[in-house]
Amino acid sequence: MGRKPDVACRQRILEQVEHQLHLHGYHATSMETIAQYCGMTKANLFHHFGSKEEMALAVLDWKLQEFRERRVEPLCAQGDPVAAVGAMFERCGELFTGNGCKAGCFIGNVAVEMSDVNEKFRQRVGDFFKEWAGGMAGCLSRAQKAGMFGPGLDPKGTAEAILSLYEGAILLARAERDATVFARVGAVAKSILTQHKTAASAESVNTEG
Repeated sequence: MGRKPDVACRQRILEQVEHQLHLHGYHATSMETIAQYCGMTKANLFHHFGSKEEMALAVLDWKLQEFRERRVEPLCAQGDPVAAVGAMFERCGELFTGNGCKAGCFIGNVAVEMSDVNEKFRQRVGDFFKEWAGGMAGCLSRAQKAGMFGPGLDPKGTAEAILSLYEGAILLARAERDATVFARVGAVAKSILTQHKTAASAESVNTEG
């Protein structure tokens, strides 16, 4: 009868591996480096994970779940999708101001580095972005049916555009070391929705404000 897995130790490994992958990427991160930062031997690592790929996929799954719980909230959860989009970019701007615009989006980094070389990584990340965009599209569709937006709004295309602007802003902020990009791009993302707001919806917002 084998030993029970040490859940706490496994989580510590995942946290260390995530840090290394986030800073250096999958291919530039060796098992030797991971073992060193975890304070254990490679043999100890292989007791918990059968391979570097298995370990990195476990990290990705953990981060995907974390993003679902903390960041990927349907826009309708905040009532006004336009304000929610603005808040999404504002929070990211604050985060990048605090970390010096380094490392970027972990999931976005994985998408760029691994999508063309490993189908397992590509599928996980692709499904996640599809889920994220789908949640936003569902919210926009419901808001449209409720009379907040006019018939010219394409919920799916708009959700994908907002997500693309968000990930693109992260890329620019990282490359230029300039977190102010989030305010500018966020304003554009909000304008995509604002131009489709109905007169009744705009009047309601002005009255409440």
